Amino acid sequence: MGYNAARRHRGLQYQRPEPECWQFTVETTDINQTFAVNINTGTDVDITIDWDDGCPPVNYTTTGVKSCTYPAAGTYYPKITGSITGGNIQLGSSADDRPRLKATGVIGGVVGLANFTTTFYGCTGLTSLPTDLFRYNTAVSAEGFYGTFVGCTGLTSLPTDLFRYNTLVSTGGFSQTFYGCTGLTSLPTDLFRYNTAVSTSGFYRTFYGCNNLQLNPWIFYASGEESTRFASPVPAQNFTECFKLTGAFGGIKGTAPALWDCAFNGTPTKNNCFAGHSAASVDNYGDIPTAWGGA
Repeated sequence: MGYNAARRHRGLQYQRPEPECWQFTVETTDINQTFAVNINTGTDVDITIDWDDGCPPVNYTTTGVKSCTYPAAGTYYPKITGSITGGNIQLGSSADDRPRLKATGVIGGVVGLANFTTTFYGCTGLTSLPTDLFRYNTAVSAEGFYGTFVGCTGLTSLPTDLFRYNTLVSTGGFSQTFYGCTGLTSLPTDLFRYNTAVSTSGFYRTFYGCNNLQLNPWIFYASGEESTRFASPVPAQNFTECFKLTGAFGGIKGTAPALWDCAFNGTPTKNNCFAGHSAASVDNYGDIPTAWGGA
């Protein structure tokens, strides 16, 4: 029996090594179309991008928008490596080039990313996310996933353990993360279960406008953890408009997380958390208090 097989046989989890780079997929449909990477914030910039355009990789030492013009229509696989202090990187920089992003690999090979604020903003061509996408970004904290996937209308589901290893995510951690993801139809169990440091505006409008989303009751905690998940020392929580619908519900009926039954450290902010929902969208609609956006 091989080493890895023996580990699995003993019930141990094999951890895949961190990728050597952050690779993603860009598709162009005509000559001389561009794609940009915005090194949005950070200091001590030492970022190298191999644009996969037939030219040598380019090293960047300043923040700002960096772009490549591709000579022909086709599929390209750029790679990012390097380091940055307190960094934030966004893929795409305009309504023209963001839809050209078609896929992202696991994020590795870039040291010093502080958050993923609007990293995939408006990337409508992104239809799925890889398992372990953020697994190696364990230092991410304040505003860790603020607006990360705003307007990613092509996403229909999320991988299990998407945020499992990002346990330091704190202030504003999941504010507007999936805002306007109208194609999203399902959520994995335990999506936020391990993110116990989330605080101020942490779940503000997280799924705002996800009008086709089937709610899962177990994204914040497991059954039996209602009295402990948000209790002290977990910070105070903000769920304002977290699941608010902005149009007609078009998905499969789900079950709303019974946040109103949880014990909290202080009083949670809950204005319109489930606004727009009805008995057609969640089977426990009658249990949702008015203060949480119920009838």
